[in-house]
Amino acid sequence: MFVISNLRKEENNGWTYLKADFNVTEFENPFEEKTMWIAVENKNADMLTDDVYDAFTLVPLYLGMHYHQDVHIEGKISPRFYHNITHYLMNIFDGFSDYTKKVNFTVDGFKVADKGPANLIGTGISCGVDCLTTIYDNFIETTDKNFRINSLFFANCGTHGDYENEKTRQVWLDRAKLNKGAADELGLPVYLIDSNLHAFTHKVGETQVGYLAIYSCILCLQKYIKRYVASSSSSYDDNSKYSLSERDIDMAGYAENYMPHLISTEIFELVIDGCQYTRAEKIEKINDWDIAKKYLNVCINPKDNGYNCSCCQKCVRTLLVLETINKLEDYKNVFDLQVYHQNKKFFKYKFLLSDDIQSGALIKYLKEHKMSLPSKIFLKPRFFLYKIIKKINKIIN
Repeated sequence: MFVISNLRKEENNGWTYLKADFNVTEFENPFEEKTMWIAVENKNADMLTDDVYDAFTLVPLYLGMHYHQDVHIEGKISPRFYHNITHYLMNIFDGFSDYTKKVNFTVDGFKVADKGPANLIGTGISCGVDCLTTIYDNFIETTDKNFRINSLFFANCGTHGDYENEKTRQVWLDRAKLNKGAADELGLPVYLIDSNLHAFTHKVGETQVGYLAIYSCILCLQKYIKRYVASSSSSYDDNSKYSLSERDIDMAGYAENYMPHLISTEIFELVIDGCQYTRAEKIEKINDWDIAKKYLNVCINPKDNGYNCSCCQKCVRTLLVLETINKLEDYKNVFDLQVYHQNKKFFKYKFLLSDDIQSGALIKYLKEHKMSLPSKIFLKPRFFLYKIIKKINKIIN
């Protein structure tokens, strides 16, 4: 059994931590860490929601279902959240993976979390395509104060690398510095959230469980956040077409267009935004925006300073669309276009041979816009040869 207990606040070195002990009974513990924590800078300490265990529920529950262990919370969670977990979320988690199964999920009681003095409407600030589209739609083009974003959040919970890697936190801080520049130009505050949730989620996989860690970090601040607008990674149409191919691979690809709103409480609403667009349509929407030209950051393998590598699959996907709409030169300050041109043929092969959501949507878009693509005849052997040449060049260089 996985038991979550002893919810508490602790201060250390400029940060305030909300912690909960993670105990494993009757089972060989697969985790080195014995405590889960989420932290904010001391100046934001009052934002931490320390009267309910909501923030330490999603990740333990999924892990329990993965390892086939019952989960017990030695404390209270929000009634609405508990209802959604037991009626809906556990079924989604069970359907997502062949490794998960339903377990007994119990809590000591229920409580509506105390409300703080602020009613923030927030979203993430990664400066990726999805994020910038959400900000553009819900800040630049929205005037209704009930829906207009007034705060930005940036969490360290897995997308920047493994918890055990000492460079991970620095990657997060480097990216935070870049994002702060964009936030300052927009006139919006940025709240940093640190955590060790990826010490647990990465035992299963970032794309499988890391998705839940992000929402856990936001739930931790529900005392101050009344509405959080989460950026989608795929459209409604693409999600419905490819969701089954994302089973056991990517939770977002599997359930993003219908699951997030279930992670809500009596005082906190989570909504998903951007599913109304394909990724290419998002790029088209923001491509003339000065903020995008200066700060667009999509990379999964960033340089030491946090900038785009220009040759990972996310960089190339983005640049292929920008090239298609003749906007490539506008982004020469955030991408190395020479590196892109050296690698784009390899990725055209790769995307043509892939069956994931993003590749399928991209190839469809490129075909519709008459971009030159290699013939599928002899594609696999050509791709294999290209991989060998690429590896040899990497070794030589």
